[in-house]
Amino acid sequence: MKLMYTCSAYEIVMIVHELHQRGYEQLRLFPGMSPNGCSWRWAVYPKVLMKDNNLFERHSDCMPFDCPYGSTGVALPEEGEVMKTANDFMREYESYVNLAKGNDKEYVEWYKAIVEHAKNEDFPIAFEEFFDAKQWKFMKGESLQYPPFLPATIDQLTDTQMIDMAKCVFDEESVRELNEFICCDGPKSTTQEVAEVIRKALREQKSLFCHYDSYERFTELIAWGDEEKEESRVSE
Repeated sequence: MKLMYTCSAYEIVMIVHELHQRGYEQLRLFPGMSPNGCSWRWAVYPKVLMKDNNLFERHSDCMPFDCPYGSTGVALPEEGEVMKTANDFMREYESYVNLAKGNDKEYVEWYKAIVEHAKNEDFPIAFEEFFDAKQWKFMKGESLQYPPFLPATIDQLTDTQMIDMAKCVFDEESVRELNEFICCDGPKSTTQEVAEVIRKALREQKSLFCHYDSYERFTELIAWGDEEKEESRVSE
């Protein structure tokens, strides 16, 4: 069963902490409360998806991008239950985690307060009904300053990370074709060539589907059939 339905609040906090220790320091947590106050909500995401805008981290319950998320009314794992770990999270959300590989010492240091409070079943809140303070807070009332933020850009990503980026932000059809290309046995473009096509699509704010002509330069990066190619041109 997906982690979004099975993780306790403590497990999510500790999963992010464990991944920070493994070098995925740009992984961030966005927590809040459901309107009825019965469920703690969470989203976990790599900083690069934020681009240069962290306004949503200031008491908004709307995420401007897709990412792993969930909701739980359980503070700790049930007695006798095996605690979920960073390995479980990686298996389910590997592409998102890979994008968070990199340094962010300031955020990791700030996050330590969340870890310490979680040990006492006291979890952070960035949004809830009628909450308009100028900082986050913990469930038991203590305030928590906004998370530090230094923007990350796609230019800082490795070529391999760019492929993970495509899997996180492009439409399902493009991601399906990309996966088929990566797994095929035939001639392939280099990882660098694949990454450059993805960077171009992101800069132009288009999907991979819109870059068929670019693929032809790189030995047909993704093998759209003649029918798909014709449909693409007709729709333009």
